[in-house]
Amino acid sequence: MRRRIAIFALVFAAILFLAGSREALAQGDKLRNTTPEERAQSQTDFMKSKLGLTPDQATKVSDINLKYAKRMDPVIKSSEAPLVRMRQARAISAEKDAELKGILTGDQWQKLQASREEMRQKFEEGKALQK
Repeated sequence: MRRRIAIFALVFAAILFLAGSREALAQGDKLRNTTPEERAQSQTDFMKSKLGLTPDQATKVSDINLKYAKRMDPVIKSSEAPLVRMRQARAISAEKDAELKGILTGDQWQKLQASREEMRQKFEEGKALQK
């Protein structure tokens, strides 16, 4: 379970921070070594535990996570410039979020946003400690 949460955190960190820093590139390397199925399952497990998804929601969220993990895979594995990959990742994430918003309750959506923000802050703190 910790591995899945770690993969989930890496996915969001990469989406948010695919900039030119060594840390982001190192995390990108870790992501390249995972499959879309692994990333989607990790995200789904995380969302089930954090958001209390119903069985119907869990099925729909799982399908969405897999769909977008497959779309994100070429971006993660691309040799494009980091800024280009970041823009592509953000566009894909925005589409995914629009679909998720249609499935999650308002409370669940807020919890997801709070979890993302918490991961972003932890990532930033880790970057600050490495400097």
